Amino acid sequence: MKMSGLLLLLIAAMPAAYANDFPTTDRVEYVLECTKDNGGKHEYLYKCSCVIDHIAKALPYDEYVELSTALRNQGLGGERGAEFRDPDLVKQMVKKYKTIRSDAKQACFVK
Repeated sequence: MKMSGLLLLLIAAMPAAYANDFPTTDRVEYVLECTKDNGGKHEYLYKCSCVIDHIAKALPYDEYVELSTALRNQGLGGERGAEFRDPDLVKQMVKKYKTIRSDAKQACFVK
């Protein structure tokens, strides 16, 4: 009787536990890029995993995609890049993502 109640509780909690879960491939890509940016040292495999976990707790996946895309494309030149450089909304998005990422890096001891 108690076991079925526990099982029911676990099933009910599952959607909340995975609400902000990121696809594994996106987590791996983040960790690989972060590790490379930090000299490829093995310790950064763990530290960068910690960073993306913190980001995932702070942002829903769809918002993460929007914010990280805005940051990534800010360096584009020409007219096409203007969409990511000039609008105030995009600047706010980039600022928000940088703040969240910076806080996550600090919490996970990443430079």
